[in-house]
Amino acid sequence: MKRLLGAIAVVALWALPTLPAHAATDPDAYMNTVAGHLGDAGVWVDPAVTDLTADDAAELDALAKSAAAPIRIAVIPASKINTSESKYSVELAWEGEEIADQLYDRVGVEGVYAVLVDATSQSKGRGLHAAQRADNGPTYFVGDAVDQAVDCCAPGYRRMIKRFIERAQVVDKPFYVDAAPYAGGAAGIIGLWCTVTGLGARRARRQDEKAHLNVVQPLLNEEIIALSQQVSALPTTSDPQQSKLSKDVLDTVEKARQRLDQAKGDKDIEAVTTLLGSARYGLVCLDAVRAGKPIPEPTAPCFFDPRHGPSVTQVEWKPEAGAPRNVDVCADCKARDEAGQEPAIRMVKGWQVERPYWEYGEDLAAYVDGYWSRGDGRQWWFPDSDFRRRGEEMRSRWRSRRPGARFSRFSSNVGSSVGDWAASSGGGSDDDGSGWSSGSSRRRSWSSRTRSSGGGSSRRSSRRSGGSRGF
Repeated sequence: MKRLLGAIAVVALWALPTLPAHAATDPDAYMNTVAGHLGDAGVWVDPAVTDLTADDAAELDALAKSAAAPIRIAVIPASKINTSESKYSVELAWEGEEIADQLYDRVGVEGVYAVLVDATSQSKGRGLHAAQRADNGPTYFVGDAVDQAVDCCAPGYRRMIKRFIERAQVVDKPFYVDAAPYAGGAAGIIGLWCTVTGLGARRARRQDEKAHLNVVQPLLNEEIIALSQQVSALPTTSDPQQSKLSKDVLDTVEKARQRLDQAKGDKDIEAVTTLLGSARYGLVCLDAVRAGKPIPEPTAPCFFDPRHGPSVTQVEWKPEAGAPRNVDVCADCKARDEAGQEPAIRMVKGWQVERPYWEYGEDLAAYVDGYWSRGDGRQWWFPDSDFRRRGEEMRSRWRSRRPGARFSRFSSNVGSSVGDWAASSGGGSDDDGSGWSSGSSRRRSWSSRTRSSGGGSSRRSSRRSGGSRGF
């Protein structure tokens, strides 16, 4: 009876399926051992790997040693870096390119590192993982070498490694090396496009500014004539300070006249109104000196009409269509407000209809910018938001016509289109959550870790190329 039970037990044990090896004792210590065999470039095959004979290993080692690139390849069993405690699953200590990086960390020499993990299937850990680490020197086709080796030769280890060595020592030249013969022509085309686009943008802006000048020039001519007459009517005086102020005002008005005669665009309009605002402030200073008062600080022009000169206070004002707002006003407009009278608004006639000047958002943008300039690059706040918005829309339109802005929009549109295409064509991920892809699909690992445990260099050189494939 005992013999019968013993025979049954033997048969039962023999019938059990082969189970994957459970967790390795110390993957880090094992990788240190592997690194010890690869101090020099070459191929090292763990004795436990049976798919490569000693002759195969010697042949591959010679190929790696004679390669133009420093290539180190290790062929190791998955069981040696398996951290799973279960007999029914495999969980490698590292994934993808990180396995090759572990070897690099321990050797500590820049070059190409590859690890072929031996197992009976991809789901049990079989794969080829490689990376090039170097801060200087050429970049090799390491990632492409992984793909070619797996696609052409898997699961034959000898042919895979030979194909990898052949491709991994080919220099990956920057695209501009091969494109250099065409670079001159491309640069010429781009330069021509930039020139034509820039000329078109400047021409469109000049047309806009010419239209603005046609509206503003008559207004400024009237203002200069009126201000010249006001200054000419000033009484003569022997006081040196008053004489100097009077002369400064006369000179400022004359500069405004000369600038307007030569005006070609918005910058000239802005400069003229800045000068006229300074002249009116000079008249206020002159009145203060005559009255024996201190010279006042500069203030924003009267909102209702910049010709009124600097403001003295603020009042609340509500336009016909709009919310109440505080606006800067001169002394006369303040008196009118206190008396309940309508403000004396600067009206501008256009298309046979007179409208307040702030309703000409584009045509009078430079006019307002000049009057509301502090003279030191800063601006006083103009209280009409619609006017400011229309002025900014005009400037945005000008900026959008420039070559740089057009190129940026083109690049953004191309990037969005590529992103949309990638999102739509990518579908779902081939990863089923197990960490291994099915079939021969690509699997790239871009580790964010700077260094894992173990010996070797204290920092990683730059990643130049790499790839990872299960098979």
